[in-house]
Amino acid sequence: MFESLEDADTRLLRSQLTLIAGGPGSLKSTLALNIALKSGVNALYLSADSDAFTQASRGMSVLTGSSLSASGSSVRNNALDAVRAELAGAPIRFAYDPAPTLDVIETQVEAYEEVYGAFPELIVVDNVTNVRMDAGQESDPSNGLEWLMDYLHGMARHTEACVIGLHHVTGSFNDSDRPIPLSGVKGQIGRVPELILTLHRPAPDILAVSTVKHRGGKADASGMTFVELEFDADTMSIRDLAPTTGHGGPWNEAVF
Repeated sequence: MFESLEDADTRLLRSQLTLIAGGPGSLKSTLALNIALKSGVNALYLSADSDAFTQASRGMSVLTGSSLSASGSSVRNNALDAVRAELAGAPIRFAYDPAPTLDVIETQVEAYEEVYGAFPELIVVDNVTNVRMDAGQESDPSNGLEWLMDYLHGMARHTEACVIGLHHVTGSFNDSDRPIPLSGVKGQIGRVPELILTLHRPAPDILAVSTVKHRGGKADASGMTFVELEFDADTMSIRDLAPTTGHGGPWNEAVF
């Protein structure tokens, strides 16, 4: 989908866990939504951080190119006839529990398989700190998140889905205005994921993606090596800055 990431040897693969980390306003959820909608794969999006109105408005803008304000008005007024067919063609299912337990997540994945006859190819957990652990794990959040990474990694292997978890960064990087190293991931939970991306915003219309861990490819733990993508705030769309050649993008057959 993003040829510039493909050119940088960054690919999101099935049966693997990817962690995307950034500060508030770094477009974590927007990037995940663009991936889910534009990749064309069957997706389950566990949206604990954003409500149904927000995701529906953003999703409509990403898919149709309409402004976010126009999409929001259409959603509020249920004026969806003109775009209903286009929206129905997006193979994505949302769940909006604001603090899902592991049992809730597992039930959503199993329900998806029961309804559609197969597990989703992409599962997004937005975000991992919203997931409720048991009492012992919640008393030690770092260990709880590390355990959650193991759980999501196992889910990726079991379902053969690409699992993406969204996460926060340490306080000094919360302004999202400079590259974030691997050490800036909150809770130091980088042991398990095969791929870790950190996000920052060098300009209002630019999203910079640093590959700080990549078990199967190039990475720079400092975060100083990054790919810049274009962000259109009016339509909530993220895309390559300029056309590139030679690849089918990271969402080709090699990925899904």
